[in-house]
Amino acid sequence: MKTVLLLLSADRFAIPLIDYLVSEGKTYGWKIMIGSMFDQALYDRIKDELCNDISFVLIKDEKQCDKEIRKVDVVIGIMPDILLLKVADSCIARSKTLISPAKLNRQMFAKRLQAEENDALILLECGFTPGLDHITAKKMIDHIHAKGGNISSFKTYSGSLVAGDSIDNPLEFKLTSTASDLLNFGKSNNRNLIHGQLQHIPYQHLFSRAEPLDIQGLNNMAIIPEEDALYCRKIYGLAEATTVLKGRIVRGGFENFWSLIVRLGLTNTTNKIEMLEEPSYKKFLRSLLPYSPTLSLEDLIKKFAMASDEDIEKLKWLGFFDETWFEGTQTVTPANILQFLMEEKLSMHPLDKDYIVIRHELEYSLNNYDYKFNATLISEGEDQRHSALTKAIGLTIGSAARAVLLGNIRLKGVHTPIKKEIYEPVLNELEDLGIAFAVEEQKTEHVEQVH
Repeated sequence: MKTVLLLLSADRFAIPLIDYLVSEGKTYGWKIMIGSMFDQALYDRIKDELCNDISFVLIKDEKQCDKEIRKVDVVIGIMPDILLLKVADSCIARSKTLISPAKLNRQMFAKRLQAEENDALILLECGFTPGLDHITAKKMIDHIHAKGGNISSFKTYSGSLVAGDSIDNPLEFKLTSTASDLLNFGKSNNRNLIHGQLQHIPYQHLFSRAEPLDIQGLNNMAIIPEEDALYCRKIYGLAEATTVLKGRIVRGGFENFWSLIVRLGLTNTTNKIEMLEEPSYKKFLRSLLPYSPTLSLEDLIKKFAMASDEDIEKLKWLGFFDETWFEGTQTVTPANILQFLMEEKLSMHPLDKDYIVIRHELEYSLNNYDYKFNATLISEGEDQRHSALTKAIGLTIGSAARAVLLGNIRLKGVHTPIKKEIYEPVLNELEDLGIAFAVEEQKTEHVEQVH
């Protein structure tokens, strides 16, 4: 009997994945084991709701975790990088497969030769983004190249948003992903290539670079140019492309408020905030602004952070004008404070719905014709625990695990799903599960540019 060990730091993104694994396990005779970072509460909840035949592993007990990894065929890890690296070491030592939605980092990439030598597969970036975006984009690009097409422009955008009928706050926003994901939004190396001109986009200017996005069926969408499009150009094999853009889709208006959050320094994760007597969120916010014996806090924010009256009301709603403070906490960073308030005010409710969007736009030439190719995925969730984002993450990971267990993925080493040997079986399963793109293509006769 083949066995899958699912190691979780929390159950937030796990329910659709466990549903899928349990269903496939009944078909193929696989056993599912669950590991938690904390205690047996997660195990009990899953056992009561989903499946009685589930074992429990405590991730923080390294000996127990390594012992269970010896017994299984595939390990799925949804956990912080520091724990995932330890799990990867165990999987490599035991010649096991590890699949995770985590981004490929330098520490994990350094394990590639050891993984190959030990006949182990470490498959990363199998989530929503990165993950589903890789799989779908690479198949489209490879298909065009196989026909002999020359791709001049590739743009890819994605986002996870709360559904319109679940909006109940003045920010028109909720945390469909983790607060830490939002706090790190835009802090990577943001680079785009437009008509051969490289653009480095500083973090403090990122949100002012937002542009509207027109997608049929969705209103008031905007794109923020995020992450490294040159990295996409390299891994997708787009050396001929003179335009490569990567961005995140948000609801229009979010970029203006988040730009204010950045200008105020509220996403800072390093500066220590030490409040003196009777600390409060209002005093903290005032401490970020220049001293004035006469100006009110509202006027200070308007003058020095260029906030509007609407922005002030949003800050008040979030709690930054409250006279309260963390219980038992004296020294924190601005990001700690922002995260606490966001999780308190902007978390999704049990019946809230979300939706995910992926949009790939390609321009290419083939046989004296120019083509514009757009592929769009829009998928809505059911509720908080069965959200569109959790389904995208869970089904992408689950499809990869299924392909490994059935022998359809045989690669070893450290990989992301950009190779045909990986993305093809995964995408075939995802399409069977109903994850499909709407495609539009326009064809015009090629006209040579005269310079």
